[in-house]
Amino acid sequence: MRGFSFPLVRMRESAPAFPGGVFFCARSIVVDLREDCAQVEQAWRGSQERSVQLPVAAAFTFHQTRRNDKRLLSPDDYANALDIAAAALSCLIPIYTPDERGNPVALSSISLARQRFRGGAARIQCDDGAILAPLAIMRNDLLPAIILIERSGIEYLAPA
Repeated sequence: MRGFSFPLVRMRESAPAFPGGVFFCARSIVVDLREDCAQVEQAWRGSQERSVQLPVAAAFTFHQTRRNDKRLLSPDDYANALDIAAAALSCLIPIYTPDERGNPVALSSISLARQRFRGGAARIQCDDGAILAPLAIMRNDLLPAIILIERSGIEYLAPA
């Protein structure tokens, strides 16, 4: 599986990325879901790489399963929503991280009781303090998972 890559995507080239994920602007007070959805779809369609960074996949999943959600969210609420999307994805498809040579290795299991997605799906925080990053999925695994997640009626955010 050579050629596995973890492409970086930023919301705005002029602004530094939010430490937690790829779609955040550090100076942003809110995330406009309409604007973010367009940027996520552009990132998804703009690359045909076999692998997709988990934050991109989680954001794509979030937007595809919440199409009518046009709210403004705080960056923390959005990061939490992406963490929830990543947790749902991890129950359905393999999550990969590179080994010491950069080759993809599927995480054998993710225990949501002992491990948490953090930073907008950018990393996994383990109970023992270990951090697993970067994370990715295989592009062809995502769409069937999105269908199942959409059917589940998952709630990413507390009711307004």
